[in-house]
Amino acid sequence: MDEEAQSLIGRKNIYTCADCGGHIVTIDADTGVTPFMVRCKSPVCDGLMRSSMYRVFDQNMRADWEWYKPSAIEMLSDAARDHVNKGGLLMRRVGQPS
Repeated sequence: MDEEAQSLIGRKNIYTCADCGGHIVTIDADTGVTPFMVRCKSPVCDGLMRSSMYRVFDQNMRADWEWYKPSAIEMLSDAARDHVNKGGLLMRRVGQPS
């Protein structure tokens, strides 16, 4: 396994929306690939959030979202299953069951 990818487990990242200025903090729970952009998590914004590429000054910040590798990929849509099979991770709220 790639050592650089392994080193991201437990690392925090910040995604910031270019439209509303909102942000989220994520943490990598598993080894895998995370996207550069995600849909804004604000219920009133349709913008895109961009990754800070793990350049987070304070790794002690609380993460509300986590990137994880699902265990039951057969339950996923075809597109999500393809993404996971290629090493991609999915995002969920921290503490949400698999």
